[in-house]
Amino acid sequence: MHEPAAAQNLGPPTGRLSCTVGTNFTAIAKSQRPTECRFRPRRGPMQHYTGIVRSFSLDLGSVRTATMVWRVYGPYARAPLGALSGSYKSGSASAPSAPGNALSGGKDNEATLLPLPLQGNRGINVAIGVTALELTLVEPGRRR
Repeated sequence: MHEPAAAQNLGPPTGRLSCTVGTNFTAIAKSQRPTECRFRPRRGPMQHYTGIVRSFSLDLGSVRTATMVWRVYGPYARAPLGALSGSYKSGSASAPSAPGNALSGGKDNEATLLPLPLQGNRGINVAIGVTALELTLVEPGRRR
């Protein structure tokens, strides 16, 4: 699969972030309830986060199956624990080469999240409509 031209400007991806979306994403987005997220870095152990969608730009209507998945870009070969913790916004000046639906932020404002296209019958990737997101590291050993 080829990366979009704008993503090529960000360099190689450092991992993948996916968040579990319950059966009613609209309620999660409107009430800003936390969702469980997993970051699988290219190097290093998987990291767990709680994610809260702070702002969303699409009308979901009657979305039944939804997923939130991003390709993660950052300045690290091996992502340090908690590297993705922090607030993310679309249209950030810190990543001018990022495409319009990318989110920039995190620790030291150095990570970029780019929604992945989904293939097959896995529903839609509602990450494309997220315009503000907050991620908090779940310390190892403290998972629910």
